[in-house]
Amino acid sequence: MKTLILISSLLLFLSASGQKGSTTIKKDKTTAGKTYIPIDLDDCLRQLDSIFVDSNKAKIKTMTEEEFSGMYHHGFGMWMRNNWGLWKGSGLSKYFNSVGIYHPDDMTGIIFCSYHRNLMGKEIKLNEQIKFYQNYWDKAKQDELERNKKEIMEYNIGDTVIYNYKNGFVSKSQEDKYDKDACNAVGIIVDIDGSKFNIKVRLIDGCDKKGIIYHDNRNSLTLNKTTKKLEKPRKRVITYMKTSEEMWFDYSEWETND
Repeated sequence: MKTLILISSLLLFLSASGQKGSTTIKKDKTTAGKTYIPIDLDDCLRQLDSIFVDSNKAKIKTMTEEEFSGMYHHGFGMWMRNNWGLWKGSGLSKYFNSVGIYHPDDMTGIIFCSYHRNLMGKEIKLNEQIKFYQNYWDKAKQDELERNKKEIMEYNIGDTVIYNYKNGFVSKSQEDKYDKDACNAVGIIVDIDGSKFNIKVRLIDGCDKKGIIYHDNRNSLTLNKTTKKLEKPRKRVITYMKTSEEMWFDYSEWETND
């Protein structure tokens, strides 16, 4: 029987989640040290059923599906997200993508909810679960759109705005000035693109001769055309904006100077 656990890692996550979420694990010595990644939801349920011993299953049956999912989401659920490659484009994550689920937390939620329903002899109602998460993200996107429309109205051409250093600081000196409120990078809005929620800003004072960091690819991902996977850039590239230069920004990178 295939096992989905790397025993020492899983026990560490489960113990970290607290006694309420602790679990006794069945150990298959023939595959110890390997992590099997399920291929679809049915396979996930088989793997969970092989992990939870009878006493765990009895305890799970006393919980609602919300209690079960909530209790295991951060401990065991974190282990699943990391070791089943839900953040890294594994075959299992692609299976969920194919049915319209893209966030690893949502994938974990469906796995736990489905396991609980299956254990209780209920219908899994996968399509209903998928629709729930899709509706959630649709509403979140609509709410964000409405919020952006409202907030961009607070910006006007000619307004002075304060940079929030989203991309970090060019120097320790600049950071110290910001922390001590001795100098804040400021600019003036010279144009607005309301359809993209962008503002064009001329930098007046960057509080450093280098100016401010306009873009840093350190935390970005790029598509590897060979592997077709998103990867961290091989070389770090930082773009600076100096005083008197004009560049386009997302409006959220600058605060209105009330």
